[in-house]
Amino acid sequence: MNMETQSLILDVVTLKKVVFSEPIESVVAPGTVGYFGILAGHTPFVSSLQVGVTKITKPGGEKLSLFTSGGFLMTDGKKVILLAEAAERPEEIDTARAQRAKERAQKRLSDRTPDIDIDRVRVALLRAITRLKLTGGQ
Repeated sequence: MNMETQSLILDVVTLKKVVFSEPIESVVAPGTVGYFGILAGHTPFVSSLQVGVTKITKPGGEKLSLFTSGGFLMTDGKKVILLAEAAERPEEIDTARAQRAKERAQKRLSDRTPDIDIDRVRVALLRAITRLKLTGGQ
């Protein structure tokens, strides 16, 4: 099998931009019931996504990790489309902003006033922690 038949195309998009659009060997994404992997020839598949790190292997073995938050992934075995609420390369992440978001969420969780949506705060904390881990800022 040659490299062309072993690869598939991955498009990672948000409402604001195309974050990644290249041939890949594989992608591992954070599904709502756990991480899953996609290779060329995968059966058609759709999954919702949660906050996490999407890991990409390019042809030749080069690896890339992206922060992704929510959305959906679908594939037909030849192409993968990942539509995310947010998707960022590590170098695009503002670590100081992520640190402030983490501290703000932790404070809101510890204060627990009746007007705070705890689930929303927990997701904000998870996004901040994931961004910091990806950039080595934690």
